[in-house]
Amino acid sequence: MNTSTTSIPFSLFRGGTSKGVFMPSDRFPADRTALVPMLLEIFGSPDPRQIDGMGGGDKLTSKAALMGTPTVPNADIDYLFAQVGIRHAEVDFNLNCGNLTAAAAAYAVREGYVQAHGDVATVRIHNVNTKRIIVAKVPLRDGAVLETGTLMIGGVPGTGAAIDLDFHLATGAITGALLPLGEATSRIEVPGHGPLNVSVVDGPNLIVLVCAEDLGMTGVETPDDIDNNAQLSGVMQRVREAVAVRTGLSDYWYSRAAPSTPMLVAVQSPRAYRAYTTGEQIEANDVDLICRQYSTSATSKALAATVSAAVGMACRIPGTLAAQHVRPDQTGPIRLGHPSGTISVDAAAQQDGATTRIITATIERTARLLARGELFLKNPPLRSPHG
Repeated sequence: MNTSTTSIPFSLFRGGTSKGVFMPSDRFPADRTALVPMLLEIFGSPDPRQIDGMGGGDKLTSKAALMGTPTVPNADIDYLFAQVGIRHAEVDFNLNCGNLTAAAAAYAVREGYVQAHGDVATVRIHNVNTKRIIVAKVPLRDGAVLETGTLMIGGVPGTGAAIDLDFHLATGAITGALLPLGEATSRIEVPGHGPLNVSVVDGPNLIVLVCAEDLGMTGVETPDDIDNNAQLSGVMQRVREAVAVRTGLSDYWYSRAAPSTPMLVAVQSPRAYRAYTTGEQIEANDVDLICRQYSTSATSKALAATVSAAVGMACRIPGTLAAQHVRPDQTGPIRLGHPSGTISVDAAAQQDGATTRIITATIERTARLLARGELFLKNPPLRSPHG
C-alpha cells in the first residue's frame, strides 16, 4: 500500500446480533502490532462513545473483519476477526465472532470468493484467529445473496433469510482440546470465593460454565442487574481469571485490561423472564436452558453465536453443567435463553471410548449489508501490508 493512501474500502454488515466493519486484508499490515493502532483509529477508540470513528459504543458493534484470499487448503476465504476496545486502547484477536461469521459468508459471495449458483452457496470460512474452518450455507436468489426471509433472532428487529453455520470442525479453537481441564466438570479454587464447580469447554470459543445458583443468581438477571452488582461481576471476573490460568492463558490474560477469553456463561434450568430489549415475555416452555454471558468486564445483551455453539456442544457432553441443567429428555435443536430472546443450536456428539467427538453444531443467523464506502485515516500506516 502506498503510504500516502488514506482511504480504505469497507462494507458495514449486521451479522446476527453483532455489527462489523468488513475490509480487505491486503490493505493492512500483516504485523498485528502495526494493525492495532489503525483499527483503534477506524473505530474511534478509546472513547466510550467512539464518536470519531465507526464504533457504536457497544462491544457488539465494535468489531472488525479483515477478509482475503484463503491461506489454507479447503477454504474459500480468510476471515480475521478483531474485537476493538472501547474504553481501552487494545484490540483482541484471541477469539472468533460467530455472528459476524454469517456476514463473512455473505461477504464472500458478494465479493466473488465463491460462485453464486442455484439456491444455496456453500462457503468454507477459514477463521484466521482460531485456525478453524466454519462451513456456511448462504441462501441465494437470482445469483445474489438473499437477505429477506422469515427467521427471527432475539435481539434483532424484524426477520431475515437463514444462514446456516456449522461449527463442528471448530472445536479446541483456543486450547486445542474440547475439554481443556480433562473432565466434563471440575472443582476449582476461586480467590475470594472458594471452591466452585465449573465446566470448561473449548468449542469455536473457550467458555467456562457455572451454575447460576452457585453465584447467588436466579439465572434470569438482566445485563444491567449483573453489571451493576460489583460483588457478582467481581466473582465472575475471578472465575474467568482462574480458568485462564488453568488453561495456559496467563500471559494473554495479564497483558490486557479487558480480556475476552475465556467467556463465562451462567446456566440455569428453564424458567420465565422478560426480554431485555423488547420486554416480551419468554415462557419457561420456550427455552431448554437459560444462559447469561459475561466477558470483557460486561454482560452480553445477547448470547454470542460461537458461545451458543459451544454451549450446545456442552449440552451433549455427559456430565457438564449444561447437560445437568438442560431440559430433561430434550431432543432436537437446543433452545438457549439469553437476555434478548432465544437462539437454537442443533448439536450432537459421539462417544469414541472415553473421548467425546462433536459431529454437529449448527446455528442459524441472518445477515444484512448496511453500507459500503471509504474509510478515511488521519494517520496512514507506515508499514507494508501482507499479500
